[in-house]
Amino acid sequence: MKKLLISVVVSAACLSFNANAALESAKKVKYVGDTEFASFCKAAVTNDVNLFKRSVSRQVGVLASSKQKVLDLVLDSNNVSCGGKGLTEFSENRQATDVVNFIQTTKQ
Repeated sequence: MKKLLISVVVSAACLSFNANAALESAKKVKYVGDTEFASFCKAAVTNDVNLFKRSVSRQVGVLASSKQKVLDLVLDSNNVSCGGKGLTEFSENRQATDVVNFIQTTKQ
C-alpha cells in the first residue's frame, strides 16, 4: 500500500510538472527584431485567433487600407516571419490549428 501511495504521488508530480512546462513554453517566448508585429507570432504561439484578428485590425491604415490587404501582406513569407519562417508555416509548425484554420478560410 505504501508503494502504491508513493507511486501515485510521484505520478501526480510528474503530470503537474509536464502541464506547467507546456504552459510556461507559451509564456517564455523571446521576440527579437521588429516587435510591432510580434503579436502575430504570439497569436500563433498561443493559438489565439482573437489576438490574430486584433493584430490584423491594428495594421489597417498602417500597412494597407483593408483587413484582406493586411492579411495578404502579413501572410507573405517575405514580410512577417516568426522563428525564421513565414507566419503560415510557423503557425503550422506550432500546431496552432485555430490560427491556421482562420488563415486558410480568409485567404482568397
